[in-house]
Amino acid sequence: MSLLYLNSIGALVLLFILIAYIFAPTKGQSNITMWSFLMLLCAGLSFAAWNSEGSALQWVLIEATTFTGTLLVSSSGTSKSFPIAWKFLLINSFGLGLAFLGIIIVTATLHGIDHPVEILAGRISEHPENLWIEIGLWLAIFGYSAKLGLFPNHVWVVDTYGDSPSQISALIAAFIPVSVCFAIRPFVQMDHKLYPTTFSAADGLLILGIATMLQSIVALYQRNDLRMMTAKVALFHSGALAIFLWMDLPETTFNYIMAGNIVLKSLLFLTMGIVRMDSGGRELSKIFLSEAINKRALSLYTIALFLAFVLPGSPIFVSDLLLLKAGWAQKQWFVILVPFFGLVFFGVTIYKTVPLFNLKHRPFATNFAFTLNVRLIDSLLLCFTVIGLGIWGFYRLLQGEF
Repeated sequence: MSLLYLNSIGALVLLFILIAYIFAPTKGQSNITMWSFLMLLCAGLSFAAWNSEGSALQWVLIEATTFTGTLLVSSSGTSKSFPIAWKFLLINSFGLGLAFLGIIIVTATLHGIDHPVEILAGRISEHPENLWIEIGLWLAIFGYSAKLGLFPNHVWVVDTYGDSPSQISALIAAFIPVSVCFAIRPFVQMDHKLYPTTFSAADGLLILGIATMLQSIVALYQRNDLRMMTAKVALFHSGALAIFLWMDLPETTFNYIMAGNIVLKSLLFLTMGIVRMDSGGRELSKIFLSEAINKRALSLYTIALFLAFVLPGSPIFVSDLLLLKAGWAQKQWFVILVPFFGLVFFGVTIYKTVPLFNLKHRPFATNFAFTLNVRLIDSLLLCFTVIGLGIWGFYRLLQGEF
C-alpha cells in the first residue's frame, strides 16, 4: 500500500468520525464547531507527521498533537476529564522530551540524521562516539514508546480512551499511534543496522510491546466497564504495533498495517459509544440488570471485536498473516505470540460481552433514536470500509504482492 492510499483511508475515517460528532452529538457535547475544528487540526497534524521525512519536524508535529489532544480529552467538561487531560499531557510530554533529547544526540553525533547509516555500520569500530549513538537511540525509542502507550508508561491510555467522548477516543486511538510509528521506524531501522548482534533499544521496544500485550490481557480480565474494556483493546494493539516495528517490515506492508489500525480502532470506539449510550451505563453488571438492549448496536460492536482479532479477511487478520510470513522468512518464531495473545484476549472479551445477547431486543429510546440511528448508519459504513480493506489486503497477500 502506498502512502497516498494510507492518506486517503485516513481522510475517509476522519469523515466518519466527524459525521458522528457533528450530526449525532450527545447532550453533554457543546461548542461543536470549536471542537470539530480541533479534531481537524489534530488529524491534520497527524497527516503531516506521516508525510514528513525529517525526524525533528515529525517530533514537532507529534508534540503539537499532544497539545490539541489534551484539549480534546477535556472537551466533555466533566470532573474526571481535566485530571485525565493533565495525565495525558504530562506523560506524553515526558516521553516526547526524552525522544527529543535522543534526536538531538543522534543528530549531533552523526552530523545530521540523514547520515548514510550503511557506511557508519561498516566502520562502527572506528567511531568512538558510537556509545552516544546508542544512548540517543535508547532515548528516542523509549521516549516515543510512552507516546505510543507502551508499558510502563501506558497508564494514560485507558483513562484517556475510557473517559473521553467516543468520537474523541476514536480520533486519538486511530491517528496518533500511526504518527508515532512513523517517527519510531527510522530509529528502529538504524538500530538494527548498527547493533544487529547486541541487546539494543529496538530489542527493548520489542520487550515493552510484549509486556504491554500481557498487561492488557490481565487488566481486561479484571475490568467490567465497557469503555475501559474497549480501551484495553486499543492498548493491546499498541503493544502489537511495537512488534511490527521491531520486525521492520517492507514499506507497503507497514502502510497497510497502519491503515488497518486506523479503520479498526475508529470502528471499535464508535460502536462502543452506541452500545454505552443505548444501555445507559458502562458497567456490565448494571447492563445485565436491564430488561432489554438494542441488539443491532450490540451486534455491530461484537462484529467490531471479531474484526479486531480473529475474523478471516479483516485487516488485523491479514496483518497477523503478514507478520507470521515475515517471521518465518527471518526465523523469528516468537511472532506467533501476537495472534496467540490476540486469541486469548478475544476469548476473555467474548466471555464478558456475549451474555448481553441474553437480553431482549428493543428499539432505541425515543429521545436518543435520531442520534443513535445516525451513529449506527455511520458505523455500519465504516464497518464496510474495514471489511473492504481486509478483503483487499487478503487478495494482495494471495497474489504475492505483500
